[in-house]
Amino acid sequence: MLARMFDRRCRGYEAIGYTVLLPASAIPGWPADVVLPSDPVWKRDYSGSVRRLVRDGVDSPLASLFVHVARTVPPDADGAQRARSASEAFLFRRRETLAATKGRFGVNVRLPIAFDGAGSLEVDLLCADARVAVELDGAQHLADRVAYRRDRRKDQLLQESGYFVLRFLAEDLGRELDAVLDPILRALSHRASSGRQYRFTSFEEDHRDNPTRLQCRRRW
Repeated sequence: MLARMFDRRCRGYEAIGYTVLLPASAIPGWPADVVLPSDPVWKRDYSGSVRRLVRDGVDSPLASLFVHVARTVPPDADGAQRARSASEAFLFRRRETLAATKGRFGVNVRLPIAFDGAGSLEVDLLCADARVAVELDGAQHLADRVAYRRDRRKDQLLQESGYFVLRFLAEDLGRELDAVLDPILRALSHRASSGRQYRFTSFEEDHRDNPTRLQCRRRW
C-alpha cells in the first residue's frame, strides 16, 4: 500500500513538470544497500520492473543482479556474453526466491538431444518436471541470421522432444520483467493443470508391433 501511495505521489509531481530522482532508500521494500541509478531515462525504462520485484519480494543479492542486467550492453561488446550469463543468473535467482518455482529450475542444463553435430544441447533454464525450457537471447540473435536459424532448429528439436519452449530477449529482464515472469508462471500452471503424463519411447519401440503405422512419440 505504501509503495502504491508513493508511486502515485511521484507521478503527480512528474505530471506538473518535476523530475523525481529516487535513492534506493526511498523505495519501500527495495534493499537500502543496493543503489539504483538516478538517471531519469533509466527510471522511465526500469521502474516497472523495480515495482514488480518489490511486489514479489526482493533481497540484496537479487537486487544487485537486477541492477547489473539492467545496464545496456551493445551487441558487439566484449562483455555481451557475460551480460547474458548475468541475465541467466538473475532469472534463476528470481525463480528460486518465489514459492511457486523454488527448486524447480536448473540453469545451463544439458539434454541428451543431438544438435549441430553434438550429442547434446544446452538450455538456459529448464524446469524438468513440467518440461518447460526458457531461453534468453542477446540482441545479436536478431541481427545474426546464422544465430537466428540455429535457435529455430534448437526450438524445433526441443518441441519434438515434448518441451514447451519460451524464448525472451535478455534485455527484457530489465525493461519488461512482467512480460518474462508471467508467461513462465502461466506455462507452469497450464502444464500442471492439464494433468498430462509424458512418456518418451524410442522410434524402434514405437514401431515394434506395427512398423507400417506412424505413432506419435509423445503418449498421453
